[in-house]
Amino acid sequence: MVRVRIAPSPTGFAHVGTAYTALFNYAFAKKNGGQFVLRLEDTDIKRNVEGAEKAIYEGLTWLGLTWDEGADIGGKYGPYKQSERLETYKQYVERLLDSGYAYRDQRAIRFKNPNLDIFWDDKVRGRISFPGNEIKDFVIVKSDGFPTYNFAVVVDDILMKITHVIRGEEHISNTPRQIAIYKALDEKIPTFAHLPTLRNKDRKKLSKRRDPVDLRIFRSEGYLPEALVNFLCLLGWSHPEEKEIFDLKEFVELFSLERVRKAGPIFDMEKLNWINGEYLRKIQKSKLSNQIFAFYGGRYSKKLISKIVPLIQNRMRKLTEFESLAGFMFNRKKPLRVTDNFERHIKAAFDAVSGIKKWERQAIDESLINKVKSEGFKTGDFFMDLRASLSGSRVTPPINDCIYILGKDEVLERLSLSLK
Repeated sequence: MVRVRIAPSPTGFAHVGTAYTALFNYAFAKKNGGQFVLRLEDTDIKRNVEGAEKAIYEGLTWLGLTWDEGADIGGKYGPYKQSERLETYKQYVERLLDSGYAYRDQRAIRFKNPNLDIFWDDKVRGRISFPGNEIKDFVIVKSDGFPTYNFAVVVDDILMKITHVIRGEEHISNTPRQIAIYKALDEKIPTFAHLPTLRNKDRKKLSKRRDPVDLRIFRSEGYLPEALVNFLCLLGWSHPEEKEIFDLKEFVELFSLERVRKAGPIFDMEKLNWINGEYLRKIQKSKLSNQIFAFYGGRYSKKLISKIVPLIQNRMRKLTEFESLAGFMFNRKKPLRVTDNFERHIKAAFDAVSGIKKWERQAIDESLINKVKSEGFKTGDFFMDLRASLSGSRVTPPINDCIYILGKDEVLERLSLSLK
């Protein structure tokens, strides 16, 4: 059975790169009827951060990814935290010491290089080889008694029966050392596949110092999890029909490592915004209203949100844009004076709105346009001042629709305040 894993370190927030790697492992496992394992590499005690483990679980769950075994849910091959496997590592160290493949160096233990050429057939990059003399003796147990990454990961993958190691290309240089340990232990070597590294628009590796890589950022900015998943699927992988919008289920059905590209994909925020906008436009209006209500923590009236959504759904790219597009509907903004005829325009608008007997959308249109004609105003200037008076902005959803939703009393109150 196919068994894959991701093994993040709980040293901070949930990284978008972790989500990207998890997504490809998840798809490979599900496509092949296999198991997806989530374990934690937490032996670097000094770098572990409180709450980081929870952030990893919550971030991946938010994206809709589930795992079959893990530190939070257990499983047949646990424990799934390296810090809980120290006795197991000692047993494997003894095997290497007894066979002469390891030796003590002061308080540390080093793996002894057998000086054999190392090669493997990478499922993404093809044949990769390293001359044996490039693999120097390296530490497998530090002086503090904790195993190093290259040693612990091999022991974990052996005992958890991992068949395919799908990870970032930055691990290519680690692979020769790990294969050497597999051989020294006389254990079956898994299949390796090294994914291209995510890069920013300057083609530099994503960095937490300059790039948005914390999954919480995307959540707080109002990206839909299914849109972010769709975007991540397209990074390094291409749909057979060249489709750009598809769900996780379709990705799993069509996924293969053969379609993973070698070149580092660009994490293009504009592309993500476009994809997120496509998802927002397709959502049922009632569902989007509920999502907006929840996103803002119930701050705004659900009833009013549902009235506004039809006006702005096609303009939104992120949930955060609801406030910039329609925040004025809930909270009065300082009027913005646009043209030299601002006061004349607003007085005329006040008269036109005051004269409406039955508050209907058509009546609003007719009353305002009749006032424009009778006063000889320029239509564009009049409605720009009206919009700026009511919203404090030059850009809003259709202003007459907004007027209807706001109601006669609120509109008149705002217009009168603009004249003070």
